[in-house]
Amino acid sequence: MRHKLARKIQAINSRLEDIIQNKSRYKIEEARKSEEATWKASTSISYTHRTWHSLHESNAEIYEKERAELEKALVTQPEESEGEGNQRPLLITVFGKSGIGKTTLVRNIYNKMAKKKHFEVQAMDCFAPYLTAINIMQQIVQQLTEDNKNCPRKEVRKMFQEKFTDKKYLLVIDGEVSSTEWNDIWSCLHGKKESRIVHITQSKPDEPPNGYHVTIELKTLQEDAVMKLFCKKLRQVEIDERYKENIKGKITSITEGLPLSIALLSGLAQSMERPHEWKKGFEYFQTMESKRLDSILSVCFDDLPHELKCCLLYFVAFPANVTIEARILVSIWVAEGFLRPQIGTSMEKIGNFYLKELVARNLVNMVQMDDDSSGNIFVSIQNKVHDFLQFEAREAISFIKVHSDDDIPTLTSSRRLSLQNYTNKYAILAHPLPKLRSIFSQFEQKPKIDEETLSRKMQDIICWSPQQRSAYDRNRNIKSHIKELLHGSEFLRVINMQGIEIGKKLSHAIGNVVHLQYLGITSCSLERISSSIGRLTNLQTLDVRETNVRKLPKAFWMIETLRHVFGFCLELPKQIGNLKHLLTLDSICLKEHKDALEMTLGEMIHLELLVVWNISDSNVEALSSALKKLKNLRTMILHGKIEVSSPFHSLKCMVLDGELQNHLFNTKGMPNLIMLTLMKTKVNQVFIDKLAELRSLAILTLCPGSYTEKELVFTYATFRCLSKLKVDVEELENVEINLKMLPKLQKCEIISHQTHQFHELVMSNEEGRSHGWHHGSSPMMGWDGMGWWTVGTLLQWRWNWPADGSFLLLRRHGTCAPPGDIMGV
Repeated sequence: MRHKLARKIQAINSRLEDIIQNKSRYKIEEARKSEEATWKASTSISYTHRTWHSLHESNAEIYEKERAELEKALVTQPEESEGEGNQRPLLITVFGKSGIGKTTLVRNIYNKMAKKKHFEVQAMDCFAPYLTAINIMQQIVQQLTEDNKNCPRKEVRKMFQEKFTDKKYLLVIDGEVSSTEWNDIWSCLHGKKESRIVHITQSKPDEPPNGYHVTIELKTLQEDAVMKLFCKKLRQVEIDERYKENIKGKITSITEGLPLSIALLSGLAQSMERPHEWKKGFEYFQTMESKRLDSILSVCFDDLPHELKCCLLYFVAFPANVTIEARILVSIWVAEGFLRPQIGTSMEKIGNFYLKELVARNLVNMVQMDDDSSGNIFVSIQNKVHDFLQFEAREAISFIKVHSDDDIPTLTSSRRLSLQNYTNKYAILAHPLPKLRSIFSQFEQKPKIDEETLSRKMQDIICWSPQQRSAYDRNRNIKSHIKELLHGSEFLRVINMQGIEIGKKLSHAIGNVVHLQYLGITSCSLERISSSIGRLTNLQTLDVRETNVRKLPKAFWMIETLRHVFGFCLELPKQIGNLKHLLTLDSICLKEHKDALEMTLGEMIHLELLVVWNISDSNVEALSSALKKLKNLRTMILHGKIEVSSPFHSLKCMVLDGELQNHLFNTKGMPNLIMLTLMKTKVNQVFIDKLAELRSLAILTLCPGSYTEKELVFTYATFRCLSKLKVDVEELENVEINLKMLPKLQKCEIISHQTHQFHELVMSNEEGRSHGWHHGSSPMMGWDGMGWWTVGTLLQWRWNWPADGSFLLLRRHGTCAPPGDIMGV
């Protein structure tokens, strides 16, 4: 051994001598001195307080012409399709090169249509390229199905047709689909001729088999639009007009008008010093004659600190073109050990800092901010960025391997494995993977075979060779594969399995992977978890939401390292362990009889997110007693009979769904509440006035059944921080708002159940102006079931917005106003 080591040392010394000689021979040091670095890469992460809302608002509206064309196609019927025999929905295809902004454009209009409730049914599905029709349909049906119901594989086609038949619907399909699978989907889509199907794709599509077709092509941007998008994506960085004119041409030349390139360049510019480093950076990119997007991506990646590189590379574990829940992603980063600890800051907060930094640099897209409920965040990455990260992951040896082909490569040295294989599905799991730390599966679920098909298949199997029969058995017996995987991969830290039907019970072998910290399973057949899970003394996160698991073993609730538990209507046991580290409990279902919740739920003193179902007269007092001890709650969602009498000084988001005891609502005990959503609460005007005591309230949403009176008034109590008001109440006829009582109101949305119209009033940032109308010192606004009206100080002017939006009417009442009173109408 010593002789071997000596020879290796000699070889290293010899190599070093050669390097030194080459250095002097080719004058490498002088060449380096003559070259100045373009800029210094980032070495630290910004831990400044960024809000998701500020990141979400950085999206600039571009493609105004195409946007108007798409909106018109969605709401108006083409003249040539007015024939009596036509009952097919209109197909709209939005196409253009990758990174052009197709999904962003369509998603914005989709959300707008959802607010207006123009369609009876709406669904938008983003999926990995070339998924089969049956799996696309299953994803759409699952999206339109209630949380407590599953979509059996054998009934997918029937349920898909039922969701859309005889309905006016909007269906958005975002992804590349083969012509065969597309024809299969198209054959199942019927409904009213006012229905619309939007397909987002890169190439210009063929005409559909029948029906009418509208195509919208997105092209690269011109200089003015390029600069508008660049400045919007810079967020906090301000540029004077003169400097804008100087760099406009350079940015257009570098990005070639591609929105993705513009966004990435602006994200990179935020980490560079202006104007010195900006100038050098632009000059560097201008020297690239081709593949400038690849160059921008490469520099953006190199500019990241090491921790962020690992976090960004982890997106390779997920298929392209899918949305990822931010809190799940952060939990996996924590389990992997990617996050650098900071004194006084939880790992989840650090993970959110990292994710916000990637969003701010425009490498990760913020897809959705659900401000109507729990404020949940979803993210994704663009397909071009995903392709680049796949290349970088291959270069980083053993970081992560993606298996998506028909072959079974040698994976014994893999530390992280992502299975995105839709053909040779389970065979790879039968191989020993001793060094594996993380495994992801994104399998396409196969439909169950009927008896006749199975009989024919068994006759074919009789003719197979022993090797073929053995391979078939290995692929068929998924339970044994998973058991072998759990036995042979003892160092697993992350298991995230989607699309595998593992049976009704998770294997007992799960208890062998004692280092496991994250376990997530999506399987409609799963009903029970083995009690051996109690041996996982390092487990931090469990996610069984997309399963039929409603009761977890008692041993599970004894794991002291638990931080996040995700499920649907889980049953809370009568006895638990020391769960003082638990931060998330989503969600539990209370029993009808009275339980002592103080010793279970009440002991989770660091809980930050809680979702509770089935609150009734028999358990509401026990729940209230337990909630008094939860001083760290940030988000609380309650379903049933609700009492909120305890103070929650840290609470920021609350959703109340069910009958609310008005006199037991403690407004003075929630000084930090920012977001409040009411559903089926049956509150009155007195309660609404009482909400003004919530001095931090910024977003108020009133959903169906939340308000009982016909008139809603904001004229007597001052809501100092309210910036967004949403009203969707069936019986409501009039809304009256004194803007002086809502000084920070920016947006007001009202859905009329009388006219089935959506009304929106957006306030400009300039104080005293609403859509260009100067409203004086004490303005009044109102909505009377038909449209908005605005009244000036002396009630002299009235502004009507009819429901159909056909005209704008300004009426004058009483005495004449001075000519200077009306400005900018």
